[in-house]
Formats: sequence, structure tokens, C-alpha cells
Amino acid sequence: MKKHDKLLAFLLKPPMWLNIVIWITGVTTLSGSITLYYLALGLRLWALPVHIAALVLVILSVYCVLTVIGIPERVKDKPKVKSFFSNYGTRAFVYATGSILFNTCYVVFGIVIANLERSAWLGVLVGYHVFLILPRVEVILTAKYRGKGKTDSDEMRQVRAYANCGLMLVMLAIAILPVIKMTIDDRNTYKYFTSAVVYVISIAAYTFVKFGIAVYNFKKSHKQNDLSLIAVKNASLADALISLFTLQAMMLKELHPETDAAALAAKMNPAVGVILSIGIFALGLHMLVGGHKKLKALRNCEQELPPERRS
Repeated sequence: MKKHDKLLAFLLKPPMWLNIVIWITGVTTLSGSITLYYLALGLRLWALPVHIAALVLVILSVYCVLTVIGIPERVKDKPKVKSFFSNYGTRAFVYATGSILFNTCYVVFGIVIANLERSAWLGVLVGYHVFLILPRVEVILTAKYRGKGKTDSDEMRQVRAYANCGLMLVMLAIAILPVIKMTIDDRNTYKYFTSAVVYVISIAAYTFVKFGIAVYNFKKSHKQNDLSLIAVKNASLADALISLFTLQAMMLKELHPETDAAALAAKMNPAVGVILSIGIFALGLHMLVGGHKKLKALRNCEQELPPERRS
């Protein structure tokens, strides 16, 4: 048996002793996490690893329950599951759907808290996340569903999705301007979350992982022939770049609020923000113009074909 097959067999049916260990440690860390909050220690920096471990182990515990009742083993041979593990494009669109759900949850959270706190800052973040949702939604709808089985070929739908995503990125580059303006005016605040240090460290870890994955997928997607796949990963890269900017603004504001850091923020936030907005605008414009040129070429090619061979 190959190493890959052994690993798959292990993941589908881990030994019972390992399940028991995960369940016991999961219950222990979850109890510890709840106890820390009960003792008013849950927001301390040293408590963060306990909360993370509790979250990870609870998720693993749920998966272990699924393996015991045999659900992963029963679904592994289903076509969609096989496609997810064997096809990069399928995984990309599944992850894009997950990102849409995550951003939607953030929008709902932001609307509620922004109204309760009367926070203009959270209001502009909600607006930015709405415009962050649009490119991925447009690509998935256009490439996978809109017009499928009708007059447009798969390639034409992919190109149209690419061009439309470019337009959405142009809109995103404009939508991010209020966020940049508020960081320049020092009106960004993070009092709605846990302690500033814990929040910054958590977001920093998430942002750097997200950026690394986005760069890797950006390079990998541009080796594919599917323009809709490239569009999804371009949107992910734009998302990751904005996250880096907001992380920079957050760290300069929350971790070192003394005068030198304020002066540095006054220089860096406008410069990085403007470069970021111009970069995303240029990427979107490149996709929009290039996509429409490709669409025009495809239409011309189809018109030159005999009627019986047209899609």
C-alpha cells in the first residue's frame, strides 16, 4: 500500500485509542477555556493557546465521532468528494464558497455591532466586506450556473466571469478608500473585540497564513487554462493584500500608541493604502479589458464556424 493510501485509510478510520485521547483532551481543554472565562482570565494573552487548542480539539472530536459511525468512509467514493480531492479547480471554488460564507457572517456581525455601538469604523468595514463578497459570487454564478447548457460555451462563461470579476475588483478598489481614509484619520478602533494584544496576534497569524496561501494559489491558478479559476484567486489575493494593510494599521495603532508610532502610521498608512488601492484597481482593469477582448475574439471565432458547429 502506498504512503498516500495509508494516510487516507488512517484519516478515514483512525484507531479507537486515538479517538479516545482526542475526546478526553478536547473535553479537558474546553473545560479549561470555559473556566478561564468564569475566573475572568479568559482575555489574558497566555489564555489564547488554551482557547485555540479547545477549538481545534472540539472540531477534531466531532470528526472522530463521524469516523466511528463511518460517514467519511461512506462518502469517499461519491463523485463530488472524489472531484474535491483530485481536482484543483473544484477545491478552489469550494474554498471560494467558504470565503463568501465567512465574509457574509462578518457583514451580519458588523451590521449588528455597528448599530449597537454607533460605529462609523465598523460601518465602513461592513461596506468593504460586501464588495469583497461580490467578485467571488459573480465568478461562481457566471462560470458555473448562469447560461449553462444554453448558447454560451463553457469557455465563454469563464471569460465573462473573469471580465465581470475585474469590474468588481475595480469597485472594491474604490470601496476600500473609506477604510484607508479612516485609518489615516486615526478613527480605526478595535475596542469591540477582546484585548487589543490578543486580537492583533490572532489576526496577524490568520493574515500571514491567508496571504501565503493566496500567493501560492495565485501562482498556481495562472498555470491553468480556466480564466474563472484565475479570477477567483485574483480576488483572494486582493483580499489578502487588504488584510495586510488593515493589520499594519491595527498594529501601529494598538501595540505602540506612543508618538513615534503615530508619526510612522501617519506616513505609512496613506502611502501603503494608496498603493494598495491603485494596485487592485489596475488588476481589476487589466481583467476587465483583457476579458472583454477575449470575449470579442471568441464571438468572432464562433461567427466564422458553420451554424451546426456553433455552441
